[in-house]
Amino acid sequence: MAIQVVMPKVGLTMAEGKVVEWRKKEGERVEKGEILFVFETEKTTFEVEAPESGILSKILVQVDETVPVGAVVGLIALAGEAVEIPKEKPMIVPGEKEERPREVQKPAVEKIRATPLVRRMAKEKGLELKRVPGSGMGGRIRRADVEKFLISQPPTPAVSTIPERAEKGKLVKLTGMRRIIAQKMLASKVETAQIYMSSTIDATRILEARGRLLPVIEKKTGVRLTITDILMKVTTVAIFLHPVINTRWTPEGIIWLNDVHMGMAMALPEGLIVPVIWDIGKKSLSEIARERAELVEKGKKGKLVPDDMKGSTFTFSSMGMYGIEEFCGIINQPESAILGVGAIIDKPVVINKEILVRPIMKATLSYDHRVIDGAKAAEFMKTLKELMEDPILILA
Repeated sequence: MAIQVVMPKVGLTMAEGKVVEWRKKEGERVEKGEILFVFETEKTTFEVEAPESGILSKILVQVDETVPVGAVVGLIALAGEAVEIPKEKPMIVPGEKEERPREVQKPAVEKIRATPLVRRMAKEKGLELKRVPGSGMGGRIRRADVEKFLISQPPTPAVSTIPERAEKGKLVKLTGMRRIIAQKMLASKVETAQIYMSSTIDATRILEARGRLLPVIEKKTGVRLTITDILMKVTTVAIFLHPVINTRWTPEGIIWLNDVHMGMAMALPEGLIVPVIWDIGKKSLSEIARERAELVEKGKKGKLVPDDMKGSTFTFSSMGMYGIEEFCGIINQPESAILGVGAIIDKPVVINKEILVRPIMKATLSYDHRVIDGAKAAEFMKTLKELMEDPILILA
């Protein structure tokens, strides 16, 4: 009996998948555990291994087709087996006779009566003769009718006869991920009242804290502590002190969420994803570093499942690794805010009337003004700046 290859379910929320690549062709040998095909959800792509060794006898779902979870996408024939795929027949309800399809009568085509001269004139002018009322016998359209109709029409702008320069390039079809990203980003800009607020932060003590904690946490977890880990922890504390940041807008009212689930904006070659650290407020810096490293590794290998990328209540985005100093993120709906942090750069600053060089970074909050008032956002940013400039305060 042939082995069925089905669309797998990855995560509790997955309902369907789109086949984007078959690694084997019909009739080719495939070994158990070998990558057979690749599919994508709205979040990311996944590789599917062959369940058994044999011959890929039939591909039932072609590339770019979307099918529900559990649907049979292909068949693997074991040694000596031949597979025939029965053609689907229309279902007949018991007690009813199969009816032959009725012939559909084609609508009569309106015949336009005009002389060859008139037809040539209309072709030269780009005119549809059915728009011209005929004054001749039986509604025949005469030359005078065409001239009268053309005079009655508003002048048409002249069209340049110079051919446009052809643009060279190639069309890359939209993937499911790219289409979803486009839809969500556009919806966020259209459906929310986004406004932005920035603070300049002295990162001296953040760098000092990382330097002291790095060897301790690396020894404990095997993971190198990053600036992002510290900033996410500090941001979480600031959110708990200003819970309006951790809210959601609904038509019925504003939902105030109890727990903070931190989304981490992460760029992949295929597009942007946001894996989530759940209950980040209940986790130590070591646990945050370990979980962040695991999610990043899974993302790079394409192993993230939909459950890894749902449920965030606030998103943190960093562009420091690209040298970007300041940027405004787009809110990841249905959240109410996102924090964008730029690179840490040595800059001259005035401290106690002296010019000193300090590591400086910019943090920008994008927030939904329907939910968060400007004064409340400013209070959050003030607290965030204080905690980031002296991270030991999160222990208070």
